[in-house]
Amino acid sequence: MDEFQINEFQTNEFQLKEFQAKLGYFFRNETLLETALCHASYAHDHNLPESNERLEFLGDAVLGLVVSHVLYEARPDAAEGELSNYRVEFVCRGALVRWAEKLGLDKVLRKGKSLKNHTPPSLFADAVEAVLGAVYLDGGYDAAVRTIRRYLFGSGTALLDDKDLDAKSKLQVLLQSKDMGLPQYETLSVTGPSHSPLFSVRVRVAGKSWSGTGASRKTAELAAAAAALEGGELKDGEFEIL
Repeated sequence: MDEFQINEFQTNEFQLKEFQAKLGYFFRNETLLETALCHASYAHDHNLPESNERLEFLGDAVLGLVVSHVLYEARPDAAEGELSNYRVEFVCRGALVRWAEKLGLDKVLRKGKSLKNHTPPSLFADAVEAVLGAVYLDGGYDAAVRTIRRYLFGSGTALLDDKDLDAKSKLQVLLQSKDMGLPQYETLSVTGPSHSPLFSVRVRVAGKSWSGTGASRKTAELAAAAAALEGGELKDGEFEIL
């Protein structure tokens, strides 16, 4: 192998590591990743036995399931129709192409000679799905959930804007983006007359707790979540009191 070939190989290895860092998942079996990044045109040109088409098929199903799961948790008060609209927004081709751009997929995707000067956006969207299929096979469902949560909420890659989220949803998104699980709410008391009750609720986050009150359980939970957001911060993976 000459010097150029050695340098080219080393560059590709570096690019694969950089890609995995942006993805937020490092493969135990890098052959799966290499297959996910092999378009059918490249496989044809180099007489390879497999391209990323089968992984794309699997990844499409994984993406739909996990996005549904994550949105169900992140939007606890959303109706079915609203959740469906959000899901369509995040699994559509345009969203996947934007994710591919953030990941730098164009630097690692292997394409045939026929696509050297022009790459349809759909090819990048399909490759993202193939990568998710590979993540699922390599690390299981939990790995796919963590990777897609990073896609939806992660710093520098997020596609979900939290400006319209209520305090409960914002707290949940914050914790999920760090893979810290879900906040736990507990009703402490209900006082006052039946026509005008006062609920007191506590939320627990990483061993710490904050309380809130309101005229309903929902408003009390919102108040408790707001108190947690105002009174704590994430630092080195821990939720600390300011």
